[in-house]
Amino acid sequence: MTIRGTLAQGAWYGGIGVVAVAVAAVWHALGRSEPPAAPAPTRVAGIVPAREAPPAAAAASGTALPAPLAGTHAPRLPVDAQGHLVKRRAVRDFFDYFLLAQNDVTAAALDALVAREIAAQLDGTIAQREALDVWQRYRAYLAALARLPDGGASSGGRFDADAIAAALDRRDTLANRTLGVWSAPFFGAEQQRQRDVLERLLIVRDPTLTDAQKRDRLAAHEQSLSPDRRDENARLTRQRDAIATVARLERSGDASAALQAQAVAALGPDVAARVVRMQQDDDAWRARYRDYAAERDRIDTQRLAPDARAAQVAQVRQRYFADPADASRAAALDAGAGR
Repeated sequence: MTIRGTLAQGAWYGGIGVVAVAVAAVWHALGRSEPPAAPAPTRVAGIVPAREAPPAAAAASGTALPAPLAGTHAPRLPVDAQGHLVKRRAVRDFFDYFLLAQNDVTAAALDALVAREIAAQLDGTIAQREALDVWQRYRAYLAALARLPDGGASSGGRFDADAIAAALDRRDTLANRTLGVWSAPFFGAEQQRQRDVLERLLIVRDPTLTDAQKRDRLAAHEQSLSPDRRDENARLTRQRDAIATVARLERSGDASAALQAQAVAALGPDVAARVVRMQQDDDAWRARYRDYAAERDRIDTQRLAPDARAAQVAQVRQRYFADPADASRAAALDAGAGR
């Protein structure tokens, strides 16, 4: 499997329900297409696939992948016919995949993991050196972004168009300074999308406009965008509508069969099947957690010393949740409940 984005860790992860897990199904079905894990060695528009590599370079080298990446493989890095790294968003997706593990390994270990996968795909090519350089630039960008007030975002709960625009400008300037020519392929489309959203918000929130005028201006704004941008907006709208449909189905409290029937009608059979399967898996996990919590509570009645209590709870948790990710989710739920 290929992972699309970073999920926040902690108590939120412990409490995810069908809406959160179904987002993955919706994005998979409606999101942009990705290159296959093992592309055929053909050339398209002057771009050739990187050299073939095992699904996990770390595993091939005898080094275990961090838990968040276990059982997955890295996206492919695009290389042109001259052996250079192609300036595309796919390069950022490659790096973001490894950033999923940044809370589980040291910075040095993460650098080594990325370098090994780059070597597995690009060993001996010009693109290998270019990818390592871009990785360091991206790391510098993320470090500098973290030092900006509120991560470069506008602060406060009040809508402030000037503050939002200033925050976008800060991020844009930072990306240009640290990433150089890679700023546009990494963030160009995202930045334009954010500015489009801001423009629409300004129209919607303009108190001097009637509802009809707002609709006209929104339509004119949409028509001013490029065809690709309009297609992207339509895709995002379908994603939001699909996720909202899943949320409504969850709130209705229907049984699995009823949920599936409504989901098929609203989302199509493929997405519906994933949503229902994820719901069933989540229900089974929560039942297991209830059994675990009952044993944990029995341990609490023994009034053990803190270290002894923690050791016994850890043993019970390991028995119920052999998968480290499941154990982390259970621990997060415990922490959220103050246990």
